Amino acid sequence: MTSGAPVPGPLSPEGEYEVLQFFGERLARPVGLDVWTRQHTGLVLTDRDHCEHCEEQLALMRQFVRLTPMLTVTPYDIDRHASRAAEVGVDMTPTTIMRCGGRAIQYVGMAAGMLFPALLDVLSYLSIGTTPLDDSSRAVLATLTAPVRLELLVAPYDNYSAHLMRLVSALATESRLIRLRIIDATEYPMYSSLRAVDGVPVLYIEGQRFIGVWDESELLEQIWRIANGDGELVPRSAVYAVPFITEAEARQLEVQSVADVANALGPSSQPTTPGGLYIPGR
Repeated sequence: MTSGAPVPGPLSPEGEYEVLQFFGERLARPVGLDVWTRQHTGLVLTDRDHCEHCEEQLALMRQFVRLTPMLTVTPYDIDRHASRAAEVGVDMTPTTIMRCGGRAIQYVGMAAGMLFPALLDVLSYLSIGTTPLDDSSRAVLATLTAPVRLELLVAPYDNYSAHLMRLVSALATESRLIRLRIIDATEYPMYSSLRAVDGVPVLYIEGQRFIGVWDESELLEQIWRIANGDGELVPRSAVYAVPFITEAEARQLEVQSVADVANALGPSSQPTTPGGLYIPGR
């Protein structure tokens, strides 16, 4: 553990200890973390989503760096470094680019909920340089001859999202030609509306949209077909997805849940919990 004063951030001391143990067991090579944020001006924007968790995500990555010398963090302001942002394909904040061994994976949003342990696994894949993929999947990836762009929209309350995040990140770790961006869609209502997201996970392969979770072999077959100009759909054994709600909608549900409990208890009683409602990602 590196020396220095504790870094304020989202992780509790107990959480820091668990992450420290994970890093000690699962990191082998240095991973660079480029964290792109935008300063909040206080203005109400109508052309893009507000960067709700820019400061939190940067603080979290700085906590990570404090726990291990295997990680380094470089902060960027997307407005002050606009040309650099365009060069690396960053147009949303916060965006964290994880880099190691010539691979780079973008994560857009605040790592929380079920996506938090998935993000730790992504860091370990990149650092170790190998993943749990089958050899047959590696063989398919080896036949790619041009870059394949994947964009995955996920939600922190959805286990299918976390599973698919791990799977596509393994693909991007194993092949330099898989160009991956993962977005926590709950934090970006404008973008999610533009993408017509009503269920998660949603995966785009070279712009072609697929809803629901994937089996490893079926996903590799679909990627191979699209990469070779074949848009035919691969039959999936099952397609599982969950309804989508934004972070703001989840907060409204929590408020309503508290009000419902208070009404049920009567004016003389006050609820001490929000009724056990799980808020996505928080």
